[in-house]
Amino acid sequence: LQSLSSLAATLGVLSENPGEDFEVVSISIDPRETPALAVEKKAHYVERSGKPSIAEGWHYLTGTETNIQRATNAAGFRYAWDNRAQQYSHPAGVVVATAQGKLSRYLFGIDYGPRDLRLAILDASEGKISSPLKKVLLYCYHYDLATGRYSLAIMRVVQVAGAATVFSLGMMIFVWTRRERRQVG
Repeated sequence: LQSLSSLAATLGVLSENPGEDFEVVSISIDPRETPALAVEKKAHYVERSGKPSIAEGWHYLTGTETNIQRATNAAGFRYAWDNRAQQYSHPAGVVVATAQGKLSRYLFGIDYGPRDLRLAILDASEGKISSPLKKVLLYCYHYDLATGRYSLAIMRVVQVAGAATVFSLGMMIFVWTRRERRQVG
């Protein structure tokens, strides 16, 4: 709910408008939520934004557990039911996609600035996908449901470092072999 409040506030100050310049899709991960509840939530957050025009391009979706899992798996979004809290535990953030449906960028956290969202939307509109370096960095972190934060996944770091070492050694051997052949030939 905090991330939706933040998104509403951010959309309220953007010069670009959902429905004209881009579309916003909020998907409930709780299969018990109904379309009627989605309509209520949409009205609440549109009102909080202070910009009624965003209602045209902000879509709230509900679905079956199977359909929700398909959508979240496609976006790389992970969540789990927390029995103790009786709610879903998940990372906070926004996923930005291109018009072709390719994931362009993730904005993690509850509060991100309008500038960050605007740049992410502009990149996605140009079909830009996050850089390979950012993908590697994201691979090295994982969302910890217990703490509610991203933490370093040390085994992934070791894997990336190992792959970089093997690549570097391979390049050194390749360069030395070429030099040796030039000197002999």
